[in-house]
Amino acid sequence: MGPQRSFLNSVKWSYTGSWGDRGLSSLFAVILAGILGPRDFGLVGIAGVYVAFLSMFLDQGYMAALIQRKDLEPEHLDAVFWMDQVLSVVLVGASILFGGWWAARNHAPGARLIISVLSLCIPIRALAIIQGAILQKEMDFKSLAIRNNASTLASGVIGLGMAFAGLRVWALVGQQISKEFIAFLLLWKLSHWRPHFEFSWKHLKELTGFSTSNFIAQLALFAEAQSSSVLLGLFFGPLAVGLYRLADRITNAVVTAATSSVQAVSLPEFSRHQHQPEELRRSVLTCIRLSSAVTIPALAGLAAVSRPLMATIGASWLPASGVLKILCGLSATMILSYFTGPLLQALSRPHQLAVLEWARAAVGSGILVLAGVLVRHSDITRQLMGIALARFANGALLVTPVFLYLLLRLCKISVREFALTVWPSAASAVSVLVVLALFEFSGWLGSGKPLLLLLAEVALGGVVGITVLLALETSLRKSLVGMWQRSFGGEATSNGLA
Repeated sequence: MGPQRSFLNSVKWSYTGSWGDRGLSSLFAVILAGILGPRDFGLVGIAGVYVAFLSMFLDQGYMAALIQRKDLEPEHLDAVFWMDQVLSVVLVGASILFGGWWAARNHAPGARLIISVLSLCIPIRALAIIQGAILQKEMDFKSLAIRNNASTLASGVIGLGMAFAGLRVWALVGQQISKEFIAFLLLWKLSHWRPHFEFSWKHLKELTGFSTSNFIAQLALFAEAQSSSVLLGLFFGPLAVGLYRLADRITNAVVTAATSSVQAVSLPEFSRHQHQPEELRRSVLTCIRLSSAVTIPALAGLAAVSRPLMATIGASWLPASGVLKILCGLSATMILSYFTGPLLQALSRPHQLAVLEWARAAVGSGILVLAGVLVRHSDITRQLMGIALARFANGALLVTPVFLYLLLRLCKISVREFALTVWPSAASAVSVLVVLALFEFSGWLGSGKPLLLLLAEVALGGVVGITVLLALETSLRKSLVGMWQRSFGGEATSNGLA
């Protein structure tokens, strides 16, 4: 199997895992949202941000260091594994000790017990980090796909069962813990690696230079991504957090399902070609083409159906429909520079990535705080819109131009070449928005049930978007034709995306 085919095969399995994981996760989230309501989601969101922040200290950038390092030895793996086990015990203690303070600061005293229970996720994650890194380094995304889909499906069923049993907020908690535990069991079953009772400071230090800079960048990424939810909790409480986080979660589900698969493959792929400029350039363009083709039209469609979607979930979720539109626009612009981070990591420039991410987080947090102060005494819809618009201003108008400039410069990609790569996706997105706007203006099904309107708009937007995309994106069309012919025994006539 050639390098290009190996890369695309990894992308295929990564997409299989991501689409299954995010698709099922979104489906269960929407059903649970309709059963429970915004406040329960807000309580778990406030607790989840706190536990997720502490969980980041398990990795500390070592996962990316293991993937990027060419001369990886067994002692590197053992050192990181045992360090994680010790850290997990410390972090669980810190989580429980300071959980009450965090709950009080977010006007959600009920989150204290939730934080203590969710802390069980930390040692479970510690047991699975190395196996995940190894499978990703080996580009064994088939195993990762099996693990993601199975754990999401099983935990979703558990969460729904608990919700229908009347356990309310604990259904969300049970869903998260069971997903982590099932994923851990499957990862150990699918991975060939097992730890040895050895620890080498020397090998751990060999990874530290890269991992520290990468971890600093990860902290900044976390701060930028979660700052809106954190500020909503600090300023307005769990109801606002619940509304915002569902809109954010739906948007992230589309982005992650469509793009994280390519991003997961991109780091080992870019690392493999870090000393081959032309191959690296070709790989970056392939990643941009794949991610934009799937993501940008889908985000346009999601923005267009935001109101019937929220109305279908429940009337209490309608204030989040405007936020969903803004977050879709933000994500569509951010996709254009999505691979700057993996590229800098592959080129052994994590310190530059750290500086960029912290500058982004600092400016973004400042804008968010200002927006929070301005809308603090407004109604909840204005509060949500103010935070979302502040995040859009930072991400779309400040961050994307800088990150995109670096990406093009490092890979020597011209603006014209980049535009030709993404214009089929942009044209498809515009066609979706125009068609659905005309459909909504016609008033057909406007007085019907929100679910019927949602299904009609999704079907119409999907047909139009896919048709326009395939008409313009010839390489994608040829790749799909080749897959179809191979599936039915015909001879492939396509070389795939090059």
